[in-house]
Amino acid sequence: MTASPAFEGLTVVELAQGVAAPYCGMMLAQNGADVIKIEPIGYGDWSRGLGRREGDFSAESIVLNRGKRSLALNLKSEEGQRAALAILERADVVIENYRPGVTTRLGLDYERVKAVNPSVVYATVTGFGESGPNRDLPATDTVMQGYTGFMSINRDAAGVPRRLNMLAIDVSTGLYLAQAVATALYRRAVKGEGVHIRTSLLECAMAFQESRIVAEVFDGAAVKPVGAPVGTFRTADGYLSLNARRDNHFRALTDMLGHPEWREDARFASEQQRIVNAAALNALVKPFIAAEPTRYWQEKLADADILHAKVHDYRELMEDPQVCHMEAIGWAEIPGIGKLPATRLPGLPRPSERAAAAATPPRVGEGGRAALADLGFTPERVAALEACGAVRFCD
Repeated sequence: MTASPAFEGLTVVELAQGVAAPYCGMMLAQNGADVIKIEPIGYGDWSRGLGRREGDFSAESIVLNRGKRSLALNLKSEEGQRAALAILERADVVIENYRPGVTTRLGLDYERVKAVNPSVVYATVTGFGESGPNRDLPATDTVMQGYTGFMSINRDAAGVPRRLNMLAIDVSTGLYLAQAVATALYRRAVKGEGVHIRTSLLECAMAFQESRIVAEVFDGAAVKPVGAPVGTFRTADGYLSLNARRDNHFRALTDMLGHPEWREDARFASEQQRIVNAAALNALVKPFIAAEPTRYWQEKLADADILHAKVHDYRELMEDPQVCHMEAIGWAEIPGIGKLPATRLPGLPRPSERAAAAATPPRVGEGGRAALADLGFTPERVAALEACGAVRFCD
């Protein structure tokens, strides 16, 4: 891929904290947009404190803010609000995720921005939506994993619903939002029209789980085996993900394990019967897999063309020969932190081909002075904003 980035020349203003909307902003930045992140003076975006914070960075914020410039602006002050409106007047895209009513109070809502920037693509993300009984309730990834049923399909052995240990709802919301922004930008290019995109964590979480929601009605349960033997099996030295549900794969596996008679068992004679009796079949397979190391099964299953994978942890994944060959994970130098992994977005150049700036996140206020200059703010106006405490820079 040698073409210039698709969004090169676009100015995106991110009035957003947390994960979902900033993830969208990061995707636009990786596609060449100039993303200016407006965040609070001092502590900055609260995602900088998710988990361990070192300086201005956490693991989450490093990923969410790659390739952006940070403008630390006091939106509680009149000077800061006037500056923000002047910035939004020049933006191609605005992304905001404040609670309903906040941007109106700040004078930065869509109608106000549209009045001075008619072709703007303005994207709003809320938790539960902009209206309804839960409109004003706080919403986070953990809240939405529970509220939207996501935890219910991820139960432990005792049947207790569990949170998936990553921000799956937030990230998927960022993906959906980036898709909606890209569509709106195409519409603007073709028809010259701006638009107000409205979505929520609630809607995106449900879209993300649509097949399970349909299964609840179609199958009578959202959580049912997709086949058998399918699942995670302990090996002599680790874990193996195995999927031998198809007839040809089941036949090969039973031959491999020395039990071709399983195919004649009425419980296992067809794919549908194996689903009904999945627990019994998986229990038969379990001790065989546990008797040998993972590598043994990788070789045997690969020879038989049966679907399988070693269950990696992240350290193993980063050293995996296929991952290394694909350059799916590169390394980025973060000032004051050192080198950290940097995955690439699918479809974009490998990390080795990207400019270092695309993989580097800003500190709070880093790049803000240059961003204001690029937006037409005179040195005198920037100095006045700085003098009254409406803006703060770190470079």
